[in-house]
Amino acid sequence: MKILMLADVFFPDTIGGAGRVVYHLSRELAKKGHEVHVLTRNPDGNLPSHQKMEANLFAHRFPVPNREGLRFFVSEIKHAYSEAKRASQETNFNLVCAHQSLVATGSFLSSSIRNTPFVHCFYSPWNEEYLIKKRNIKGETPWLAKTIAFFMRQMEKRILFKAKKVFVLSRYSAEQISAIHQLPPKRVMMIPGGIDLSRFRLPDGGKATIKKGLDFPLDKTVFLTVRNLVPRMGIENLIEAFKSSHILREKGLLFIGGEGFLKESLRALVEKHGLEKSIRLLGRISEEDLPSYYQAADFFLLPTRELEGFGLVILEAMASGTPVLGTPVGAIPETISLFDRNLLFEGTRHEDMRTKLEDVVQHPEKYRFDPESCRRFVEERYSWKKMAAAFEEEMIKLVDQKSTKA
Repeated sequence: MKILMLADVFFPDTIGGAGRVVYHLSRELAKKGHEVHVLTRNPDGNLPSHQKMEANLFAHRFPVPNREGLRFFVSEIKHAYSEAKRASQETNFNLVCAHQSLVATGSFLSSSIRNTPFVHCFYSPWNEEYLIKKRNIKGETPWLAKTIAFFMRQMEKRILFKAKKVFVLSRYSAEQISAIHQLPPKRVMMIPGGIDLSRFRLPDGGKATIKKGLDFPLDKTVFLTVRNLVPRMGIENLIEAFKSSHILREKGLLFIGGEGFLKESLRALVEKHGLEKSIRLLGRISEEDLPSYYQAADFFLLPTRELEGFGLVILEAMASGTPVLGTPVGAIPETISLFDRNLLFEGTRHEDMRTKLEDVVQHPEKYRFDPESCRRFVEERYSWKKMAAAFEEEMIKLVDQKSTKA
């Protein structure tokens, strides 16, 4: 079967959960013998326009401006249309799968793409993400952003209603589709999230060995978070929790990995309160080093304030033998509660985080989780193979239905 994937982001071109899903789902389908073509952005303009990444897996990249705005939107729609039209002339696709709405909008201007069976993978509402991103420090959203978000919502709804099937990774995402777009529930299907179990694995020689290699202290409880440094991720609340707790400053150590426009303000906040000995900003952790950081941490922290559609980092950390403490936001409770509900913060405030983290360092016996049990939890429920198998099963049904009708 020949499949066209439409995606704004694609790993390893860009970092982030959605791009990883596109890459690994495409790769697993290619391993199954399907010919998969990914139509995506060329983020810096220096990647090949057309590339065979491995057997049965091809990338088709189109240029986009460096800055967002009307020109960016128009450019993506225009170039996605041109590239989709060209790709469909070269390959007779059996199925089209969109992962974001903007690239799909441009691609559907091509009649051959428009008439091909279509499914959509939904991760989070585009308009809500945009509104959160544009909200100022006072919590206000400019009227222009609200206007743009309205059109985003209409565009996304149009794409969703075109899809024969919409795949989600959580009940939370399914509820969002129903609440925001009123899509009939029978069109929505939940499939398991995935993870590279060979890459994220238990540490050889145990956690202490990895800690020594990264110069992590053995006499403190080490917390790690790896996030885009933007407001909705709630990193400021972790810093505030440490600032207000002498217990955390004395017995805990927080490592913050990631990049984003809040990086310098977070660093300034750490310095202002003299927290350099208990909080360290690592910047972007390389793909090669990330598994080791997961393995070395005693706990991974997910302090999200809003809009967490799945939380791929939960699986990555737990597959590495590290339990995850997270806020009761979005889809986070769906995963963490299956393992141990005691790992959820009571809320999203820094007071909630301080209370739980203090309990962790003062009463470690209540939070002593065997690394093998963390790993087993992920192995039994999640893998890219499981995700690809569920996707493939529905994909074959849709294509067979079209063939029967024809």
